[in-house]
Amino acid sequence: MTPPFPYAFENYPLAPMTLYKVGGPARLALVPRTREEIIEGYSWMVKQPGPKLVLGGGSNVLIADDGYPGIVIFTNALTGIEQLGPDRYYLEGGAVLDDIVRGVLIKNNYDGTGGLTGIPGSVGGAIYMNAGTVNGTICQLMESVDVLLDGGVRTIPMEESLYGYRGQTFCPPIGLILGGTFVFRRAEKDQQAIYDHYIERRRRTQPPGNSCGSVFKNPQNDHAGRLIEACKLKGTRRGGAVVSEMHANFIVNEGGATCADILALIDVVKRTVKEQFGVQLEEEVKIFGLRERDAARSA
Repeated sequence: MTPPFPYAFENYPLAPMTLYKVGGPARLALVPRTREEIIEGYSWMVKQPGPKLVLGGGSNVLIADDGYPGIVIFTNALTGIEQLGPDRYYLEGGAVLDDIVRGVLIKNNYDGTGGLTGIPGSVGGAIYMNAGTVNGTICQLMESVDVLLDGGVRTIPMEESLYGYRGQTFCPPIGLILGGTFVFRRAEKDQQAIYDHYIERRRRTQPPGNSCGSVFKNPQNDHAGRLIEACKLKGTRRGGAVVSEMHANFIVNEGGATCADILALIDVVKRTVKEQFGVQLEEEVKIFGLRERDAARSA
């Protein structure tokens, strides 16, 4: 069924919408321009057959070379930032996370800068992944989150039991994070200095270029990068994709890489680390289009 919206597009290119810059088009994309259109488009989308995907900044996703065989809805229009009171803000899910760090946290010298500095993508994507570092995560700063579900908008009070390492339980894969209420705390240390420190550290330790950041989650009490480097996999290449010489947990598209190239490297890394250390690495990057297309073919 063709949607009755001016913001619906067939065969919509997805590679430019991701940091990896690889992958084929979406069968159908909804690119709403307002919060109202997002709710309208989402309500229509969830009633349609076939696979569905919510996409924000595209920082932690890998799209199959054949593209996505279903409907994709984008949250880029959700850019609102509203101060609700002293140290309390409502941040919409499509806002760029780094803009929040610099324009809200640093500007007001709020705690949390160390945990969110240098993380690419949108606020909604960061909430969905509970993005952060050893210095803290985004969900720890939240009072509540607004999730758009099949039954409408649901406001969920944030509790520690609802989130963990690079994940959460309050928003299912087909849910859409509209935004959330944040409560910040004034810091004693200079947050600009903390931001500058971690940005410089990332420049020294993480490769530039097109990547999703860390490909694998860190195993308990260890680091994926350490294991991959110990397996002497730095510099391993498939097509235009390479395991970074600077940081082994980064796979970089150095130009012309395909999804198949990156998946081949993921397979090599997982198999080698398992053989040499007995550790089964788990992807942090989210891969879309492969299982959905296989399911459509077998249906």
